[in-house]
Amino acid sequence: MDERRRVAAVLEELAMLAELAGENPFKVRAMANAARAVLRHQEDLNETAARGELTVIPGIGKGIAAIIVETLDRGEPAQLAELRDKLPAGLPELLSLPGLGSKRVRILWQELGITTPGELEYACRENRLVTLAGFGPASQKKLLDAIEFRRHSADKHHLSTGWQAAEETLAALRHALPSCAAEVAGEVRRYCEVITEVVVVCAGAPAAKVKAALAKVLEDIAVSREAVTGRHPSGPPVRVFTPPRAGFGLALLWHTGSREHLDQLAAHAVRGWLKLADGTLADAAGHEISCAEEREAYGKLGLPWIAPELREGTGEVAAAAKGTLPKLVEEDDLLGAVHVHTTDSDGTASLAEMAEAASTLGWSLLGIADHSQVAAYAHGLDAERLRAQGEAIATHNARGGKPLLLRGLEADVLADGVLDLPAGVPLDFVVASVHSSFRQSTEAQTTRLARAVSQGRGTILGHPTGRLLLAREGYQVDLEAVLQAAAKSGAAVEINAHPFRLDLDWRWVRRAVALGVPIVIAPDAHDPAGLTDVRWGLGIARKGWATASDVLNAKPWPWWPHEQA
Repeated sequence: MDERRRVAAVLEELAMLAELAGENPFKVRAMANAARAVLRHQEDLNETAARGELTVIPGIGKGIAAIIVETLDRGEPAQLAELRDKLPAGLPELLSLPGLGSKRVRILWQELGITTPGELEYACRENRLVTLAGFGPASQKKLLDAIEFRRHSADKHHLSTGWQAAEETLAALRHALPSCAAEVAGEVRRYCEVITEVVVVCAGAPAAKVKAALAKVLEDIAVSREAVTGRHPSGPPVRVFTPPRAGFGLALLWHTGSREHLDQLAAHAVRGWLKLADGTLADAAGHEISCAEEREAYGKLGLPWIAPELREGTGEVAAAAKGTLPKLVEEDDLLGAVHVHTTDSDGTASLAEMAEAASTLGWSLLGIADHSQVAAYAHGLDAERLRAQGEAIATHNARGGKPLLLRGLEADVLADGVLDLPAGVPLDFVVASVHSSFRQSTEAQTTRLARAVSQGRGTILGHPTGRLLLAREGYQVDLEAVLQAAAKSGAAVEINAHPFRLDLDWRWVRRAVALGVPIVIAPDAHDPAGLTDVRWGLGIARKGWATASDVLNAKPWPWWPHEQA
């Protein structure tokens, strides 16, 4: 985490705790505004502080400047520790529940003595919120639903967290045991949007050596008959299977596929007088068949290799048998991405910095899409500021700057489906996104999104369901009807590649592809590092059977006639 993010996080926590403590609302607002100002500051924060120029940053006065200096020097200010000591430790966890802001959490604490999610659940089940000011029966039910959702998600982890744990585990094994064959398997390898565990196959080494190799990576390591288990510090449990080297390929197949995929493989094996069960493959005489490589294992079954992302039992085995598996989109197919934010709205890097980062990745195009004016919380652009940004983009392109920058806007979809678009400002594309009115009925939400995509080519439906994985369900909408509307108008749909979204869901990606709706893999990046999130979106696209021809940003610009953009 860079200094700007670290300092901004401190200021945000100070604002949150100060509001919970009932301190002056102007002070709370000043802290929150200062956090955003720090994130937008384009110079090195330490250098600005060393020159004594922190107060030059808009929204930062002497008091907050002193807090920033203390944070830079000591890690965090004394004021933060004092606020933490002053408040019950569980209050910030309550804030993480949808529908609970600082004011409502303070009411729960002051009026009912509630300081933890467990106490809140008990109070809801005892109907204690029904008559509480600012709450009521509907609020009580929504909070119970949120608590239940949190419980259901408790043992799950984001795909990105799983991959980090898997890659660190794999690196440790390959470093300590270079002669072994080791690969990531399981849900992580299949690019499941959330995972319950990390699975790695390491063949050719005794479990004791595998355990020793993982001592610096995992916690609570134990050895069983077939695997070494532990837990990564980031949370996910890890299982490392240790088959003999000659069985590596079959073990990798077995420990990667979903139960449905393996059942379909087993059914296919029977047709060739083979038996696939319990991780072993045997011929008609019962003799075990060893497969040192995964492609060999599929070959023994009479099938071509099936990409891990497809191994969900949704028809991939039948397609492989018929030779009709799609050639999935690959990372090298992507020429760039759209839906990128800058400091012009709520990003933390300038237009030039984001362009430079994209160029470093080898991208030939980058679509800028800062927030529209109605998104005041994100410093959304009015017509004048958007026009100025467009001129800066034109200047960059005119001088041959790399990559080619596209003029875009993330336009809020208003409650009635109208897009928050300024008149008379030329744009290459529009990401139409819902950021409000999540609780509309299914019918109203469907009509709203169908209207949003009715503008046709040049319109990209952003994070189509609004879900936040492990935090918030998507809003209720008939996606079939929305995708049908997009197919009719020529609009595209986004796979928002942020690992907390991965929205459009891969199951609906396949449907969009079948309908001929163009797919855009978009990072929704707010800083240079966020551009690499396309990795997760690419996995979801592949999981949805998408080919390069289905993905707009795998094609050279322009993607549609300019006059329709």
